[in-house]
Amino acid sequence: MDDKKVAAAILEDISRELTQFAAEAEFPSLLGGYSGTALFFANYYQLTGNEAYLDITYNTIQRSLDAISSVALPGSHCGGLSGVAWHLLHLANTGYIDPADLDETFGDMDATLAKYMQDEIENNKMDFLHQGLGVALYFLERLPSPAAHQQLEHLVAALGQHAIKLPTGIAWRDQFSTLSLEQEDRTLFNLGLAHGNPAIISILSRIYEKGIAQDIIPGIITPAVEWLLGTRKAAPEPGRSLFPVMVDDAGEPAGDINSRLGWCYGDMGIAQALLDAGERMQKPAWTAQAADIFTYIANNRDIKNGAIHDACMCHGSAGVALMMQQAGIRLQDNKLKESAANWYQTVTQQNTWTDGAAGYKFYHYPDFVASHNMLEGISGIGLSLMHFLEPEMNPTWASAMLIG
Repeated sequence: MDDKKVAAAILEDISRELTQFAAEAEFPSLLGGYSGTALFFANYYQLTGNEAYLDITYNTIQRSLDAISSVALPGSHCGGLSGVAWHLLHLANTGYIDPADLDETFGDMDATLAKYMQDEIENNKMDFLHQGLGVALYFLERLPSPAAHQQLEHLVAALGQHAIKLPTGIAWRDQFSTLSLEQEDRTLFNLGLAHGNPAIISILSRIYEKGIAQDIIPGIITPAVEWLLGTRKAAPEPGRSLFPVMVDDAGEPAGDINSRLGWCYGDMGIAQALLDAGERMQKPAWTAQAADIFTYIANNRDIKNGAIHDACMCHGSAGVALMMQQAGIRLQDNKLKESAANWYQTVTQQNTWTDGAAGYKFYHYPDFVASHNMLEGISGIGLSLMHFLEPEMNPTWASAMLIG
């Protein structure tokens, strides 16, 4: 059977599962709860033209709006207030909500999220998903608000102040991973897009692209990119990663010397950050480095040596497929597009669980569990699969995960 017909059938199954989840799930977060389903149904409506999906989008939006005032949420992007707020602003900016309907709501929210971001950054809590850095996406979506402009300028200044000078550039210390918490006397730097330095580079390039702090950002991001590139292994083993998971201030690997293949950790996230920064800041050398990493992945990594156990966006095949596809489109590289098609074939073959969500389960060591959300579950898998059916469909939703 044709892979795209299989994908279309899977999307129908996912939409049925998510219809109930969107209406009944209790937790409203963007990447871990039901708010992400609004992105799924908005894009599925765009793909199919079925107005029933538009109705579900609006119902989910209303649930998220109600939750902002009634549910106690942390400030973070993945599981908190800034992520819910980001997706509402994003849907407004893409025409699904009248922005005027949100002015009062988000005018009040600016101060709350500004304080959260400032406090987290001042305490060196710069994790993208779960600490202060992810709030930057909210303020990027709030532009051209003067308050948003001001907060992004403050963030750039704070990142400059908190960067640690190293022999090969600058980097920001990890204050999130288990290894860092266990080895508090050791200064460790995270190389994952979800939690580490690549996310900071990507965020800085996005701020620069908006015309903010353009006199300051090059002096921060250039040594950050130089340091990141300096962590690449001189001679990786065949089929292994180009970069370790973490390094210390002496440049020695910490934890696993070989990283998995996925969005959250590993070579793909580093390549994504370099591609973002290279394009947004007109740095062809960085774009070339990104292309080299993506090409290495296409030629050398697979489901086995990449430790791909499921189809999720976080560290599964759907995330790899989308990132590879979009890199191929942006770099006009047919090899990467071909690799993406192969990864999408993998996605369509992983819905084998009779008790899964639309047949899918997420690998949460040591078990596989059903998940409906965007980061680990079928909301993200479905969003990714839409771009297998329509590669030219712009994945603006994926900026929530620093893709595109």
